[in-house]
Amino acid sequence: MWSVNDERFSLPPGIAAFGLIALVAASCVPSTRQGATTPATPQQRVAGLQSVLVSSQLVVGRERLAIGVLDANTPINDAQVRVRVYRGSPNDPLANEADAPFKGDGLQGRGIYVAYVSFGTAGPWVAEIAARKAGGTESVNRVPVTVATTGSVPGPGQPAPRSRNLTRADVPDLTSIDSGVPPDDMHDLSIADAIAQQRPALIVFATPAFCTSAMCGPEVRAVQQLEPDYRARVAFIHVEIYRDFKPDPSKMSVTPTVLEWHLQTDPWVFLVDPAGTVRYAFEGPTATDELRTALDAMLAKGGA
Repeated sequence: MWSVNDERFSLPPGIAAFGLIALVAASCVPSTRQGATTPATPQQRVAGLQSVLVSSQLVVGRERLAIGVLDANTPINDAQVRVRVYRGSPNDPLANEADAPFKGDGLQGRGIYVAYVSFGTAGPWVAEIAARKAGGTESVNRVPVTVATTGSVPGPGQPAPRSRNLTRADVPDLTSIDSGVPPDDMHDLSIADAIAQQRPALIVFATPAFCTSAMCGPEVRAVQQLEPDYRARVAFIHVEIYRDFKPDPSKMSVTPTVLEWHLQTDPWVFLVDPAGTVRYAFEGPTATDELRTALDAMLAKGGA
């Protein structure tokens, strides 16, 4: 997990989102000073079924809850998961509930369980996650969460920051702005350029080489699977999380664009309409079928 603080990464108090994502991905790599990484400490094996809430920001309204399920610390994709949310405590009346099917399309064997639930007011809530594995193993995990009126990360209906992220025209070598091997083809436009041209955009924030959750590479490739069908109508933009990671990764720092968007976890995917308004925001692993549905909805509403 990483968080932004004076352009350095550290574990923020009270937010375990991508420590848990790292568990789900079974490849936790702690952050160190200036964003460098160190070998992971082996996780203590925990018996039984565990469910964890990955989403780090919840606001009033309909929210996407990303959930990981592990059996003895091993991620599984065949559980039945249901989420119930209560205002304040489980003793309060049930406010909302939904199934959380596994979403892994295009993510190379990885993925996450996803539920959409509604939060009516800001303040303290409890999310109760019930997971059942075939054969009868079951767990119920109650997670206290704080719901905000608005989040720090741009959400649906809010203007997208007019960021001037570096593109292939700004650098002699794409490997300086894309840690993937090889770099991908989503560096033709800046976010500001796409908005100025009134082009709908899909923006993926990810660092394939340094992602502590091991989900950034699969997420970039999941996004690329959509390019053949949408490239003519949608600008695909990849923003690397770090800068100055070559030749010495210990000296790297967070890119200005990540700071402008107030991101504290990775990966993120945003869909922005031609007017420069965020229409969808996805935190963590996001399957191609989720993104395709959202793209079609945005384009049908005049997004292109």
